[in-house]
Amino acid sequence: MTLVWKITSAATSAIVICGVAVLWSAHKERAAERKLADAAREYRVRAERGDTKAQYALGNLYRKGKGVPQSYSEAARWWCKAAHEGDAKAQNNLAVLYQRGQGVPPDFAEAVRWYRKAAEQGYANAQHGLGFMYEQGQGVPQDYAQAVRWYGKAADQGFATAQYCLGNMYRLGKGVPQDYAEAFRWWRMAADHGSAEAQCGLGFMYREGLGVPRDYGEAVRWYRKAAEQGVPQAQRALDSMGAGSNTRRRILYVYLSIMFLVSLCLSISFLLPGKSLQDWRQKAMTLLGISGMSVAGLSLYGIAHTEMGHPMCSNARYPALAGPVIVIAFVAYITARSRKRARP
Repeated sequence: MTLVWKITSAATSAIVICGVAVLWSAHKERAAERKLADAAREYRVRAERGDTKAQYALGNLYRKGKGVPQSYSEAARWWCKAAHEGDAKAQNNLAVLYQRGQGVPPDFAEAVRWYRKAAEQGYANAQHGLGFMYEQGQGVPQDYAQAVRWYGKAADQGFATAQYCLGNMYRLGKGVPQDYAEAFRWWRMAADHGSAEAQCGLGFMYREGLGVPRDYGEAVRWYRKAAEQGVPQAQRALDSMGAGSNTRRRILYVYLSIMFLVSLCLSISFLLPGKSLQDWRQKAMTLLGISGMSVAGLSLYGIAHTEMGHPMCSNARYPALAGPVIVIAFVAYITARSRKRARP
């Protein structure tokens, strides 16, 4: 009875604690919502009096749906007021809405107009946006040189997305002579600022030896950084290099180790003293065994050295070759032994 009472008391206490935690969390959420609603009311009063900063802030609340119902059209209305007063951030955000057709009819020409106004004030986000419009030919004639110009202005301010785009222009030779070293330089800056796309790009550059000496270890390092941010191409690249998940690597190690030992035994069985290699079947079995052992051994060596920058057998296709080679050799070996025993 005492044990039952203790268990019941512990369970009740746990339920009470969880209930209090849930209620406290809900209270904090409601308090935060009330605070945002109060801020929205205050911003609205100031915005209606012509306060540009309040108009921009109120537009942000409408875009995110914080303190007010989410509404792109209301965000556009308030940003438009601030944009006409020369607020660069509002001009950029309004351009984004026109580009995406959110809260306003899609209009690339209008997006370019507002991007340009903000970009000419030195706002890096807008400079990148204007560069993108020139690169894609949206709202303006396609002009890679102009795209490079505006990407460069934003990149010089440390805007990571623009640094990545500028590096890509150098990699592809769009608007500038193709220059892998310059592409690598800009991608490295963007990667250091946390750009997942640039990190994936650096992995590619190191893997292929473009603009930098080939280094598989560095390729794996940068691919892994990008994969941790959810870039699927980076994860696929890691898998193809044999540097994917640790579980997969362990399974591959075990598989190749077994294949190596089987093929080793198969080879030795025909090389023992007293064995003759006059029969073509025996020669073939020995050759297959040695081949399987070589493939498995080289694959093990390559996987072990992949993260240290060794290129040998880093592609996952090569370890897979060991299995078929050894299976064929083993089946042929059993067949040869069976026929030998069947002879009178």
